[in-house]
Amino acid sequence: MLSKRELTVEVGKRIKKWRKKRNVSQEELADRAGLYRTYVGHLENARYSPSVYVLYKIAKALKVEIPEFFR
Repeated sequence: MLSKRELTVEVGKRIKKWRKKRNVSQEELADRAGLYRTYVGHLENARYSPSVYVLYKIAKALKVEIPEFFR
């Protein structure tokens, strides 16, 4: 089982992976998801752990399913 920190790091990496795969900037992702660009950066760098609702908003903005952030 992963610790909270390890899970936060992995989810952040996957958000960044999907954002880059979709060729979207942090600013564009933030705009699509209704978030601040700095917040997206903090998520990708594991400074913050996203809520389920934030993951939902990011998944919708990137057109991926939420489980993709946990594989």
